[in-house]
Amino acid sequence: MHSPTIEILPLKKGFLRAAAEATHVLVRLVAPAQPVTENAAAAQRAPLDLALVIDRSGSMSGDPLKAALESSVRIIQGLRPDDRIAVIAFDDAIQVVQPLIAVGDAHDLANRVRLIESGGSTALFDGWQEGVKQLAPFVKKERIARVILLTDGQANHGLVDEAKICEHVSKAAGAGITTSTVGLGHGFNESLLTGMAKAGEGAANFGQTADDLSEAFEEQFAILSNGFLRQVKVTVQGGSDVQARLLGELLEDGVTRSRKLGTLPWDSALTAVVELKIGANAKADSLLAVNFAAITKDGTPVTFGPQILALAEVDLATFSTLQSDVNVAAAVGEAVTAEKLEVIEALVRDGEVAEAKQKLAELTEQANLSEWAREKVIYLTRLLDEDRVMAMKELRYASRNFTRSIKGSNVAENSECFNEDVERAKALFLRKKRAAGRSSAPQPPQQPPQA
Repeated sequence: MHSPTIEILPLKKGFLRAAAEATHVLVRLVAPAQPVTENAAAAQRAPLDLALVIDRSGSMSGDPLKAALESSVRIIQGLRPDDRIAVIAFDDAIQVVQPLIAVGDAHDLANRVRLIESGGSTALFDGWQEGVKQLAPFVKKERIARVILLTDGQANHGLVDEAKICEHVSKAAGAGITTSTVGLGHGFNESLLTGMAKAGEGAANFGQTADDLSEAFEEQFAILSNGFLRQVKVTVQGGSDVQARLLGELLEDGVTRSRKLGTLPWDSALTAVVELKIGANAKADSLLAVNFAAITKDGTPVTFGPQILALAEVDLATFSTLQSDVNVAAAVGEAVTAEKLEVIEALVRDGEVAEAKQKLAELTEQANLSEWAREKVIYLTRLLDEDRVMAMKELRYASRNFTRSIKGSNVAENSECFNEDVERAKALFLRKKRAAGRSSAPQPPQQPPQA
C-alpha cells in the first residue's frame, strides 16, 4: 500500500518556554496522488450498503417531504448495480419500504419512494435504529455501510434524549455502520442532527430543497469514490510538561486529544489544529507526538506514527521577531472561529442577539482569518438580521465546517483568496461555500415586481 505522510507545521519555528499564551501547530495526514496505473481500480470505491431513513411525520407534509423524496430518488438512481439499498419511512410507526437489496433496476424502487405520504409523530430514533437493523447482518470489512437520515423535525416519540441517541449512533459506527444526517426546513433539531453525524462518523447537511441537497450528496459519494483511507482518527499527546489540545470544539472539560476525521481521499489531506501550552520543564526535542489510525479500502486496520515535534527554544526577543506561517495562521484562525461560533450560537439561542452580533463583528476583525472565513462570518451576520431561526442552524453547521478536516494536499490552499469560480473548479469535497443550507449553484435572475 502507498503510505501517507504526517506533517506537523508550527505557527512559528521556535518556542518560548513557559509563555503566558499558548502556541499552535497544524497537523496533517497527506495522501499520495492516485497512481496512474491504479486509476481504474481506485475509481471503483468499495461497494455500498445504504439505508435511507425518511421522516414522513405530519410536519413533513409539503415541501420538506417533497425534498426528502426527490433527494432519495436521486441517491437511488446514482448507485451502482453492486450497491445495496434499504428504504425505511417513519412517523410514530416504522415502515420498511424496501429491505436491503441489490440495487439492480432502481426504477421500481424510485417509484415506490415517490408514493410515501406524511403521517403522525416523529419516532426519529426508532427510524434510525431500523436502518441499522437492515444493515447489521451484512456488515463486511470490504463494504461500506451507512445510514442516511432525512428529517425536518425533532425526536418526540420513543427515545428522545440526545446524548443517549448519540451513544447508540457511536456504537453503530464502531461496529462499521456510519450515519449521515440531513435536516430539512426550519424545524429540525440541528444540535441532535450534527451530534448524530459526528458520533456516526458521517456528514451533516441541511437545506430547503432537493437542489440544495444534491451537492451535499454528490460530495459524500465523491469522497467515498476517491477514498484512500477511511475511518481516520488522530491522537495527539503533549510531551513532558506540555499540554496539548485539539482545537475546534468546546467540551465541558476543555480538553480533547483525539478526533475522528473521516475518509481521506487521494491527493488530499486531513487536518487538525493543536494548541500547545509549553511549561518550564518541556523538552525541545519532544514537544508533541501525533498518531493516526485508519482502515484501508479493503478493510485492513493500519496505524501511522508517532511523528514527533521538535522546535528550537528561543528567548523572548528572538521569539517576537519570528514570522508566523500564514498557512498555519489561517488554519488556526478557522479553528478558533469554530469555538467562538459555538458561543455565539448559544447567545442567539438565549435571545442575546445584540451580544451575538458584537462577537460576530469582532470575528471579522480577527487578523489571521482567511478570506473565506471572513466572508462566511459576514454572511452569518446578515442572516441573523433576516432569519434568526436559520441563523442558529447556519451557526451550528458553520462551526462544524470550520473544523472540516479534508483539505487540498497543498497547505497553501488554507489561506488562498476565496473565489467562487475557483471553488467550482475544485473536487467537490474540497470546495468552500459561504452558506451550508442552500445550493451554491447559480440562481436564475429575480423578476422585478409587477406594478
